[in-house]
Amino acid sequence: MIGLLLSCTLTVASPMVEDMTEYIQCRKDQRMIEHVLEWLPLIDKYFDLDSQKDETRVRALKVIYCESSGYPNAVGINKDGTKDIGLWQFNDNTWAWLKPKLNIQKERTDPETATAVAAWLIKHDGWHHWNSSKHCWGG
Repeated sequence: MIGLLLSCTLTVASPMVEDMTEYIQCRKDQRMIEHVLEWLPLIDKYFDLDSQKDETRVRALKVIYCESSGYPNAVGINKDGTKDIGLWQFNDNTWAWLKPKLNIQKERTDPETATAVAAWLIKHDGWHHWNSSKHCWGG
């Protein structure tokens, strides 16, 4: 399954620095994805997977890895005292805004709820809500 998502190849015939850098990044991405691959069924269930299906799946898995290492109960505490919670590390303020808007009944620590909300947010407002970790997942 992971081979279908991300395949790293290196052309030995022309060993260029760019090829090696790309290969190393690809191997890092593979390790991230393998670590959180258990969440792929939820991504497939809730994300609008269009013609860029594999790219979307890879990005979503990398965001989960970079935000929470795949732990649904992960908690991050910010300088302003707010918390980022769950697989997708939804901030207290963002969750408070989305909860009544989407009639969310479960907690951020519920992987299915968090993934459904992340998919909705990305579809309607893009990936920028996770820009603080883009250095990790953005390539």
